[in-house]
Amino acid sequence: MKKIIYFLMIAVFISSCEQPEVGYISDNIHSLQDNIVVPRGVFLTSPPPATEGSTYPMEWKITSITDKEGNVTNELQEEHEILTWLKPFDPNTDTTLELAMKKLELTKQPSILMNPVSGQFAFTQATRMVVNDDFDINVNVKNVRGEHQLDKFTHINLGPFKQVEFPTEMRSRLQLGKGDGVWDIGYTHMVLNDFDPKVPNILDGTDRYITITKISDEPKQAVKVKMIIADSYGAALDPSKILFFPDGAKYMQNYHDNSIGVVTDAEGSTFGLPAPPFPQYARNYGGVDAYLMYYLTTDNAFTVDKVAYEADNGPKNWDAYVDPATGQIRNRAYIRWGVKINDSGTWEIKMKIPYTIKK
Repeated sequence: MKKIIYFLMIAVFISSCEQPEVGYISDNIHSLQDNIVVPRGVFLTSPPPATEGSTYPMEWKITSITDKEGNVTNELQEEHEILTWLKPFDPNTDTTLELAMKKLELTKQPSILMNPVSGQFAFTQATRMVVNDDFDINVNVKNVRGEHQLDKFTHINLGPFKQVEFPTEMRSRLQLGKGDGVWDIGYTHMVLNDFDPKVPNILDGTDRYITITKISDEPKQAVKVKMIIADSYGAALDPSKILFFPDGAKYMQNYHDNSIGVVTDAEGSTFGLPAPPFPQYARNYGGVDAYLMYYLTTDNAFTVDKVAYEADNGPKNWDAYVDPATGQIRNRAYIRWGVKINDSGTWEIKMKIPYTIKK
């Protein structure tokens, strides 16, 4: 009996000296996106993968990429010269073109990068030069416990390059005044997002109230955007009648405060940045709202086209909006842009205000 106890004690002692297993690597590590849709020419990052409790740190790398026929391809890893923002443009400090250019870098980059620590993918503006659309990404991940080869980790689909995006709602609105700073909505022309059926007409110049068109391929790297505010017949207002939108002691976000070297002529204001996208910076907003820009017009910019209004919308009692001093209908425009321009060159964004005639 003593011998049995002795041998058991030796076994326990030996087992206690064995090193415990270090770390854990899951057999179920996977991408959170089986299919990543990437618009060409736009910087985009993916969410980090699901590691299912695996021990950190982890080391990630792309091992190969295959096309839709299953053939290995280097197309996403071929390098192209692109101009990228190293830091966001900030009009508070980047007050000259020279200062803003310090935040830009012209380098050769691949279309896809993988963060070796987080496992996230980054897609660069070089995707604009990629010919094919569909790719499978094969990756390897390892940690202190071991490694896994993860073939067909995710699928990449490259969409068309969008020169212009509509990330958030914009509005061309006629406001009618009751006096004492009270304004009613007279009529609003809205564009909701990229899927709004008005978008094709806005881009081909046939929308009734809002058009966004590329005027020139110059400048090749930079972007210039001319904003024109007009009456419903297309007559442009003098920019002196375009006002910032008050917000307490400040103003709501506007293109003037988020660009460089504003140039004004008789029909509009031209805003500049040394590289797209435009706008690059959001002073007051984040997320998709970063592209909201607000303006008003003076209350002496237009007269209301009552005939056209009633022809489209039926009879209206205008009495509450008549200024007794002038006999005219009090009015002004409410202007809300919600557009992102991803391409270089010179652009014109034009907004006509519904049922107005320029004074």
